[in-house]
Amino acid sequence: MPKRRVLLAAPLARMPDLAALVEVWRDADVRVERVAFDEAIPDLHGLIGARDDLEAALVAGPARREPAIVLQGPFALDRRGRRVPVAWLPITSPAVLRRFAGAAARVHRRARERTTVAVLGQWHPRYLRLADRIEKLLDRRVRTFRWTSEVIGREELVQALGSGLGLAIYVGHGRSIGWVGYRGLRARHFDSFRGEPLGGVVSLCCQTASRHRTEFSFAESLPLQGITAASFGAVTETRHTDNTRWAVRICDTLASGVDTLGDLIARSAPPHLSATTPYRLIGDPLAPLAAENNGAKRAEIVPTYP
Repeated sequence: MPKRRVLLAAPLARMPDLAALVEVWRDADVRVERVAFDEAIPDLHGLIGARDDLEAALVAGPARREPAIVLQGPFALDRRGRRVPVAWLPITSPAVLRRFAGAAARVHRRARERTTVAVLGQWHPRYLRLADRIEKLLDRRVRTFRWTSEVIGREELVQALGSGLGLAIYVGHGRSIGWVGYRGLRARHFDSFRGEPLGGVVSLCCQTASRHRTEFSFAESLPLQGITAASFGAVTETRHTDNTRWAVRICDTLASGVDTLGDLIARSAPPHLSATTPYRLIGDPLAPLAAENNGAKRAEIVPTYP
């Protein structure tokens, strides 16, 4: 059986800073093809469109470039029309790249349980109803923990997300700097984060991958800070109906069995969706979704309001 292949595009001088991630990919029997560049970021959509043997791709490039410009969407179509997850990572400094790669490697290497999902959301009837729907769709098929903002505060949520779960899904209003829920959750609130990184964070809301009035988007900041191996968010405003469709399809895909965030997103995208969408994947496209061995036990004792 041929090895799985992933494409990694980055400046040659920064490749060593991603060594921890490359190593765990190779340990998982993934063949890593490295594409080095100096200034012009390679067109991943064009490269993938000419091939049919890639499982995923990641491009790490200059921090001045935005997710909305670098990629057309969270996946590219190969020459057979198959969706291949593509992700972006801004290069800030060698230390930050190493922190991201180390956290992603930690997610890959940890002893794992089945997929577990933290259901997050803004304290608003529309979003609480969608959180209810997510729980019901996953009931008895995927373990969930309900941490919407009527039952847990911002500081407590930050600590809860260090339990070591595989995936967190947020529904509610979003901005480029973070979530409106939880009295406004921002990247800086994770400065006190201690614990296991998440496999993935999915923000089904507006603008969390946008650079509007911020140096880095919230969706970019979470992997760069080592909070999660990968994240998913939108670079523009989105419609609640579209985010609801994503939520339902993500639940169906999780219930049918899926191993990585990139695969989850590629398989969950609505059938009519082209490769050009408002949504972007940030970080490790092969980020595993299984929880850390004791993640569920730690999540079980997270205090919530009655």
